[in-house]
Amino acid sequence: MTSKINILHYFLCLNVLGLLASCHTPHRSQSPELLAYFQHLPLSDTLHIEISNEDAKTEVSIPNRLFFTIIPAALLEPIEYLADSAQATVLGRQQFYLDDNISAYWVEIRQFWFQHHSLFLFDESKKAFTDRITVAEWYGGDGGQVLTGSWIFDFNGDGKKDIVRREIQHSMIPKDDEPTEQVFESASILLWKNGRFEVTPLKDTAALVLRFPIRSFW
Repeated sequence: MTSKINILHYFLCLNVLGLLASCHTPHRSQSPELLAYFQHLPLSDTLHIEISNEDAKTEVSIPNRLFFTIIPAALLEPIEYLADSAQATVLGRQQFYLDDNISAYWVEIRQFWFQHHSLFLFDESKKAFTDRITVAEWYGGDGGQVLTGSWIFDFNGDGKKDIVRREIQHSMIPKDDEPTEQVFESASILLWKNGRFEVTPLKDTAALVLRFPIRSFW
């Protein structure tokens, strides 16, 4: 009788452990379904990602329930104007390798007039999304807007892809009867180091601003 009880206890423990494992790894088991929406394309020497006025091509639209369930909330929280995911259109643009272990999944998200492009980094060894990089964006309101665009290429000549990210901040400052328009342009460089993109300080960004112009709407 004791042996039967021990055997029953053993199998109950296995079932509990299995349930615990499934609760702690939801992203791993469902990731292949999401990854299937992306076409693998070799990355060209330079990939330019910029906001476009063209209508979104919805033939590769990812179901919102699938995307917002699998992508960790911590990666989505920094994206501005994404409060209501039910109104968003999510597009899988491209997948490419950054090194032997990390893949980049280029995602475009549109919600009303707001547009956003991110690279979601997928760790092949962990079978999970571990990081996100904003590469293009267009958001704001009547008083001001922010426009971002990027170039992905080997910036420092080490054979690895880096990101040059450009930003334009546009604002209208109330002044007497006529508002004053202000435009501020900036640039930053994100170098690929140790399996991630790292923002690298620059002494002078003016040269990058001139070298990498982005198309503005003003």
